[in-house]
Amino acid sequence: MRLQDKVALVTGGGRGIGAAIARRFAQEGADVCLVSRTEAELEAQAQWIASQTGRAALPVVCDVSNPADVERAVAAAEERFGRIDILVNAAGISVAAPSTDLSFDRWKACLNINLDGTFLFCQAVGRGMIARGQGGKIINITSVVAHAGIPERATYAASKGGVRQLTQALAVEWAKHNIQVNAISPGFIMTEIVRDYIRRGIHKPEKLVARIPAGRMGQPDDIAGPAVFLASSDSDYVTGTILIADGGFLANGYV
Repeated sequence: MRLQDKVALVTGGGRGIGAAIARRFAQEGADVCLVSRTEAELEAQAQWIASQTGRAALPVVCDVSNPADVERAVAAAEERFGRIDILVNAAGISVAAPSTDLSFDRWKACLNINLDGTFLFCQAVGRGMIARGQGGKIINITSVVAHAGIPERATYAASKGGVRQLTQALAVEWAKHNIQVNAISPGFIMTEIVRDYIRRGIHKPEKLVARIPAGRMGQPDDIAGPAVFLASSDSDYVTGTILIADGGFLANGYV
């Protein structure tokens, strides 16, 4: 119970990596505010948390790229729980397209959700953490594309690379407030987005697994464990770190 009686806000908490992290946090003793655009998914996760862990779960429908929505979601969590100790920015979309054909609208949409949304929640939650003076934990979800070039992922790479640098900038700026800001860079995780890419032939699992020394693609729960570490007091001297969880994909020089 490393997060006993802590309060966490998790964006993208309705499914995939965000949902897995939210469930694990509740199992570790935290109350959770779940944020995403899809009410039905949020309600399902909130019911699971309440029934399986006994912890409180507050679902809040929110467009993470809308500043007014972000402020409303943070206010709702603080009103319900009194504070936010942990923030996880897991909300995100992916865009796959040849860069010569990528529309500016699709470029902006990916940056708006992945990068702008992460900044807006860091800013809104960070203000409260600083004002309370009790520190806090912020965990941003980046990607292996923040470290290595992958064709036809220009806007996704730009957004996740921005999240990586934002993480380090805030870590340095807010260290004096005892706020640790870190990120996790997942590899190829079997989320709904990745399954859709497999169905469409954009990802070829056999090629990916051949490059991953662990011999398999990841599952959302593979990211939840590292998130618990970064959210707990075990990581109080860890800040500005990008924790890569990719089964060895980036380390593999033998292709």
